[in-house]
Amino acid sequence: MAKKSTKYAWWIFIVCALINFIGFGLIINTVGLFYAPIGTAFHTGRAEVALMTTFQNVAGAITLLFAGKLMSKVNLKWLLTACFAIMGLGLILLNRAQSITMFYIAWSVIGIAQPFALGLATPVLLGNWFKKKYGTVMGIALGVSAFGGTVFNPIIGAAITSLGWRNGLLLEGILVLIILVPLCLTIKGQPDEKHPAYGYDDQKVAKDNEDNNRGLTLIQALRTPMFYCLVFAMIALQFIAGFVQHISAHIVNIGLPLTVGATVVSGVMLGAAAGKISIGYFLDKFNNSIVIAIYTLFGVIGWGGLLMMRSNALLISSGFILGLGQGIMLVSLPYFIRKQFGSKDYSNILSIISMVGSVSSAAAVSVDGLFFDMSHSYSFPLTLNVILYMLAGLAIILSINIAKKTIKKWRV
Repeated sequence: MAKKSTKYAWWIFIVCALINFIGFGLIINTVGLFYAPIGTAFHTGRAEVALMTTFQNVAGAITLLFAGKLMSKVNLKWLLTACFAIMGLGLILLNRAQSITMFYIAWSVIGIAQPFALGLATPVLLGNWFKKKYGTVMGIALGVSAFGGTVFNPIIGAAITSLGWRNGLLLEGILVLIILVPLCLTIKGQPDEKHPAYGYDDQKVAKDNEDNNRGLTLIQALRTPMFYCLVFAMIALQFIAGFVQHISAHIVNIGLPLTVGATVVSGVMLGAAAGKISIGYFLDKFNNSIVIAIYTLFGVIGWGGLLMMRSNALLISSGFILGLGQGIMLVSLPYFIRKQFGSKDYSNILSIISMVGSVSSAAAVSVDGLFFDMSHSYSFPLTLNVILYMLAGLAIILSINIAKKTIKKWRV
């Protein structure tokens, strides 16, 4: 039998990378730039404007309850095309907004589309198309989101400054419609005889076809201990990630300028990009428990440094190091969910675990603020982050070792 080309799998990888580069970098990472001008335009406070992001996150968390199940039943090309069309049109329509209420409605709708388009699309598509190098390609595809924020923040900031916030939103919506919507129309959700997955040639055809139905259902996964290990890790790591919004405030609170706080946050973003790209490669190449232990150490050192250090350089370095550790949450958890539970009900299991994490992250922002209000310091939340990082790393390593026996059972 002639060797079949797996070039289409690499096209899916490119599409996923662009989805993250533009989707996260443009739609998600630039929203804060609009808070001040929108507040001025509608004579509302910053907190009232920021409620649109709260509505977005709540809508996304609710959607995650059924998003995975829906993704396993519908054509991904049309689902993702529709989601990005909704996002793009929503941003364009906000160009004509006459009240802050329109922003609450529009960002709630965007929040419903977001889990499909941004949260689940990359791990599900790459999981379908890469039988080998899954961790590597997912890490790279997710890692470019940080670079997207770096590119689009100054572009959108300049557009808002020179053309106004309405035209800034119009520009974002047009970019989504003319780039992401056409890209999604090129997607095939599953490999076939003509377009096999990468790694196809290393397996027998029958075995490759059988893989699509192997693994555990959500109900079966709920009966395994490693499911709860990964749920705990997701809750802990998302709670930790919720503190990122307080980093600048912490830097100012210890007596340093806001510019230093902004630089530390930039260090976190760059570290997260490096962490996402590198951890995927290492998971594919080396002992998974050792890789997780190393990246857990990055998180502990980084958050511990943020707690104890007071010099600019050491704080920025700590931000970069804790960003490296973020790769555990952003890449390794979807990686292990697929590896430990198989492909049979992957999108549904990932969706439910991600939903729990979203709730944890949303709660963390308020809880961390409450701790500060009580003590006028971020010392306790930072100390808690160090402890949670260690526990999350241990939980993932435990799941790896428990899964070795369970995987043998469902692969029989």
